[in-house]
Amino acid sequence: MPFTQKWVTGHLLGRALLAVVLAGAAGNLIDRALLGFVTDMFQTTFMNFAVFNVADICVVLGGIGFCAYYLLLFDRLEGKEAGHDAPGTDG
Repeated sequence: MPFTQKWVTGHLLGRALLAVVLAGAAGNLIDRALLGFVTDMFQTTFMNFAVFNVADICVVLGGIGFCAYYLLLFDRLEGKEAGHDAPGTDG
């Protein structure tokens, strides 16, 4: 049976996470298209870490949020229990 539900856009949390990821991607794309490079603005002085910007934060946090949404909340939000859709099981 094909998966036909819109799991990303079917819930407010999924739409918000999609908006955060797309906003970060659009921010980096606009910088790349207009300037030819992405402007990074945050550099940590207390540890050796990559220089980053707000768009990078949006993409990373949105991606982590998608993983958490899918792994932790998806079955509950859809009203299912984990394991019922596994092949070879009854129910």
